[in-house]
Parts: sequence; C-alpha cells; structure tokens
Amino acid sequence: MIFWTMLSVFYQQGYSSELIELPESAVFPALIPAAPSTARKSRVTGMLLGEPAPQFVRRGRNIRYRLSDILAWLSEADPQRSTSETFLLQER
Repeated sequence: MIFWTMLSVFYQQGYSSELIELPESAVFPALIPAAPSTARKSRVTGMLLGEPAPQFVRRGRNIRYRLSDILAWLSEADPQRSTSETFLLQER
C-alpha cells in the first residue's frame, strides 16, 4: 500500500512516467493480470497474453518495468465488449 501511495505522489508531482521504474512484483499481478512466472517466461519468448511483451529494464539482478512502458502496453490492448466478440475476431 505504501508503494502505491509513493507512486501516486511521484506521478502527481510531475515526475515523468519514463523515469518511474516499478519492480516486477508491483506490475504482476497488480497492473497486468498474469502470474510472476508468466512474466518471467514472457521475457524469454517476447509474448505475454498473446501480445508482444512490455519492455523491461535490468538493474543488476533486478528486473524493472518503466511505468510508461506498462501504460503503453495496456493501452495497446484491443478492448472487447464480450467474449463472443473476441471469438469472432479470432476467426477472421
């Protein structure tokens, strides 16, 4: 909870989303609905939930995700109104 409060304060104070880096545990599953093990696999395969995986930054042994990259990845997802709409799009 403290982490999200700090993130909110940084963002409200005008810090660029390109400068804010999030640890993997803050992104998965809090922002992207996938398990951390799925995130690790996506870094190898380049695909996450059927889409190109978001970019990441390696800081030593730690993996970080820039807030701007996560927001861009989330906004690129095609919104669906129903599961049948998703099924029809896949058939095309």
